[in-house]
Amino acid sequence: MLVIEVDGESHFTPKAQAYDARRTTHLEAQGYNVIRFTNREVMTNISGVCEVIGETCQRLENTEG
Repeated sequence: MLVIEVDGESHFTPKAQAYDARRTTHLEAQGYNVIRFTNREVMTNISGVCEVIGETCQRLENTEG
């Protein structure tokens, strides 16, 4: 159970960051794993983003399987 968040500029305010932290805590309490990327990371380093997602999926499969 993996949640992938892609955050734009609106997520960089203190209020948005606090909301995101609460949301992540809630999702993790429900058994989800959350990884976050910025829009910039997705737009400029998609191969690195895909690598992190792949590694995370592999790690989760190894720990849950």
